[in-house]
Amino acid sequence: MKAMLRSIRFSAEALGVSPFTIRRLIAAGQIQAVNIGARRLIPEAEIERVAAHGVGRSKPKSSKKTTVS
Repeated sequence: MKAMLRSIRFSAEALGVSPFTIRRLIAAGQIQAVNIGARRLIPEAEIERVAAHGVGRSKPKSSKKTTVS
């Protein structure tokens, strides 16, 4: 089975973020990418993983609850 590699632009559009955000996540190690020549490509399985599970936080950010008296 051949792994599909996608461009940063395609990945950004698929995930609904900017290409800059994709580059930042790659630099932070939160998205895996493959260098081929001068191009950085992202495996389709990695795009699907991020779409399904997200990146960054292991737990949802807690929200402060306020009570009204």
